[in-house]
This record gives sequence, C-alpha cells and structure tokens, in this order.
Amino acid sequence: MLDVGCGNGRHTAEVCRWDCRAVGVDVSVQELKIAKYFLDHMRSRREIVGHGDFMAADAEHLPFKDGVFDRIVCTEVLEHIPDDRAGIRELVRVLKPGGLMAVSVPNYLPEVLFWTISWGYWHSPGGHIRIYKPGEMAQMLSEGGLELYAQRLRHAIQTVYWFLRCSFGINNESFFISRYFQKFVQWHYRRRVRLLEYLEAFTNFAFGKDLILYGKKPPCSSA
Repeated sequence: MLDVGCGNGRHTAEVCRWDCRAVGVDVSVQELKIAKYFLDHMRSRREIVGHGDFMAADAEHLPFKDGVFDRIVCTEVLEHIPDDRAGIRELVRVLKPGGLMAVSVPNYLPEVLFWTISWGYWHSPGGHIRIYKPGEMAQMLSEGGLELYAQRLRHAIQTVYWFLRCSFGINNESFFISRYFQKFVQWHYRRRVRLLEYLEAFTNFAFGKDLILYGKKPPCSSA
C-alpha cells in the first residue's frame, strides 16, 4: 500500500495493523520523522504486524516503478500541489492494473465558505491553492485512467471546526472556542459514541468536509 502525502503517518500506521507492507511519502521531512516515531511506538507496543517505510517524495514525481502498488491512498493532497493532473498521472502509473485507489479532496461548498470568510485560510504557506467544483475531481480521475465505482462525503464535524477557525482566526488555534471544540473532536474520534456517529453520518450529506472517491485501474491498463 502506498500513502501519498502521509503527513504524520496515521494511515500508514493503521494499515500496518494487518500483515502487509506499506510505504508513506511526504514532502515534509519533519512530518516523516513524526510518522516514523509514531510507527516505532506502535511497534514497541506490539500493535502492528505489518511493515512500514517512510520516504521523502512529492506526488508529482513518485520514485517508484510502474505498477508496483496494489492499493494507494491519497488524502487531502491534490489541492496543495501545483500540477494536480501530473500527480494523478503518477498515482495511476504506480498502481498495479486491477489495483484500487482512494482519493480525497475538500468538498466544494465548505471550501467555498472557508475561502470566503478567511483570507488566511487560502493564503497560508502550503495551504490549498484551488477549489474543486462538483464532479471535477471525478472527471480528472477518470481521464487519468481510473474506473470510479463509489464516492462519499465524510467528516462534517471537521467542517464545524474549520468554520470556527476561519471565523475567529485561522492562526489563532488557542482561541477558547476553537480550542475546546478541537478537544471535543478528538474525544469524538477516540470514543466513537454511536449517537454522535449517526449524527455526523447524517450531516455528512449536507456539509461533509471531505469528498472521497474510490477507483480501480483497469486490469488491461498500461498507464
């Protein structure tokens, strides 16, 4: 499995709970150090049985041969990079024919809201440089060589959190409303209270923050 834009390695580490080999790549060396520490900590606690590696690389120039991964995850990356179509070509190139891929990008309506109310949201270094219109990412992935078979909206609670951040200062994480709501979000994801899970699942249809698309590389593809 390849995790492109792995950040602190949470997806890579989670996959390693199973007997598999996962590779996480990111442009941030600091984030990769955190990812490696996190994975080593899980290994010391015997929470993983798979093997994980991390390396510095960007999505537009992946250092792998064609068709070497049977699974690829690319979450919240394409909206950051200068040439997103080149990134998609690279993702499809290193995916095996018949392999599966999950790509997530910010959902259109919440993203428009954040850009509207906060200049800093989209002018922060390393931030989002584009908004994907409805259907745009699906079309780009299809043109890149994937056969899409599903999509869904997730993380409505994160929409609320980022609305607060944009409203009270994108760089003011210590503002008490933003700070306490972030603690609530972290508690929510740790405890997974069933009622809150149902509520978030329902509100995802209205204002889920992330659009996730699932695709398959055709078995006979040479891309």
